[in-house]
Amino acid sequence: MTRSLFGADPKVSTLCAEPEGPAVLVVGSGKGGVGKSILSVLLGASLAAQGHRVLLFDADHNLGNLHVLLGIRPAARLEALLQGELGPQDLIRPVSERLWLLPGDSGTEALHDLEPFDRARLQHRLSSVYDQFDVVIVDAAAGIDGVVRTATMGATRLLAVVTPEPTALTDAYALMKIVSLQAPGLPIAVLVNRCDDPEDGSAAYDKLAAACERFLRRGVRYLGAVPEDSAIRAAVRDPTRCLARLEQSEAARTLRDGVVDRMELPEPTRSAP
Repeated sequence: MTRSLFGADPKVSTLCAEPEGPAVLVVGSGKGGVGKSILSVLLGASLAAQGHRVLLFDADHNLGNLHVLLGIRPAARLEALLQGELGPQDLIRPVSERLWLLPGDSGTEALHDLEPFDRARLQHRLSSVYDQFDVVIVDAAAGIDGVVRTATMGATRLLAVVTPEPTALTDAYALMKIVSLQAPGLPIAVLVNRCDDPEDGSAAYDKLAAACERFLRRGVRYLGAVPEDSAIRAAVRDPTRCLARLEQSEAARTLRDGVVDRMELPEPTRSAP
């Protein structure tokens, strides 16, 4: 049985219990450019280093970039899955020890032309591999629609990534509002990225938490502040060594020493590819 993915936090009210199965954390944002893909990779690598079998799932099906970021060549395209030529399992690629990637696609006409119902069916089919892992990190497409689609299909948590800027906070609140309407029982946690000072993170969270309490009548958890880190920009320019360089960054150390240590994780007992 899995336990709650996040430990108790005095800033939030009690949230619903974790369902059976792997911990499925949807990493989403109200707008692009807040660093959610980098944080998804770093979070996945940190959990894998602790012994958990982790799947990174690029849920931006037609603008996927995790495979580019990590310098991994996809085994096949999602279009082959649509045509029945292979199954979701065939798309999974190893990244490092105990860490795997289910990549997205890029610029495929067949995916672009999918109706909303068919997009949901594709998401559901891809999520059939979740049970092979202890933790699934879903890097959702930027914006509300992509996050809601993934959050309502097997997710156990939403991690809303935000930066301290007013526009990012406004968009993050809009995201949490729609998710709360579409999936009212889904716990939400906030991670504030690109902070010049830890107090920036606390101030940003306090604004979001106050709005959620007042207008949505719900609590949201605070996972912490991740510092602005120039090493990240250097790492993403070198896909052949990107992961290794990312893991040496201050942002990675903050996740390992702060965010990950606060999580209660499922026992690492599941098989993986």
